Amino acid sequence: MKIKNYTPIVMGIMLLVASATNAQTNFVDYVSDLWFAGCKSNVLAIANQRLQQDTNDIAGLLLKLDYDIEFLQFSSFSNTMDRALQVGATITTTNFVVWYPILMARTEMLRGMIPSYPPDQIDSGRAKGNLSGKPLPSKSILKALEKDGYFQ
Repeated sequence: MKIKNYTPIVMGIMLLVASATNAQTNFVDYVSDLWFAGCKSNVLAIANQRLQQDTNDIAGLLLKLDYDIEFLQFSSFSNTMDRALQVGATITTTNFVVWYPILMARTEMLRGMIPSYPPDQIDSGRAKGNLSGKPLPSKSILKALEKDGYFQ
C-alpha cells in the first residue's frame, strides 16, 4: 500500500521526537512549521503540555490563544486572552515588551468582533481552521521571546 501524503506522518514523528527530548531549540520554528502544515491540534497539544507544567507559560498561552481564535472557540477565547494578557504584563524582557502592546490591541479587537460573528457561519469558519498554509499568528511575539532567551 502506497502512502501518498507523508506530511502528517512526518509531523507526528517530529512531535514525538521533540516531546521525548523536551527540546526547546528552534521551538518557534517547530510550532510554526506544524501550524503551517495544518497540524494545529499538535500545536494545541504542545500548548496544553506547557500549561500543565506551568500555568503561567506565556508561550503555551499564546499558542492556545491562536488555536482558540483559529477554531472560533469563543467559550474559551476570553479566558485564554485574559490570562495571556495578565501573564504578558509581568514579562519585562527587551523584545517582548515591544510586542506586548500589539498583543493587547489584537486581542481586544478580536474580543470586540466575537459578538458580531454571524452564528450561521461558525461551523464553516471552524472548518476553515483546518486549512494548511496559514502562518502562525503569534510567531513574531514568540520570536521576540526566543530572542529574549525564554526558551533556553
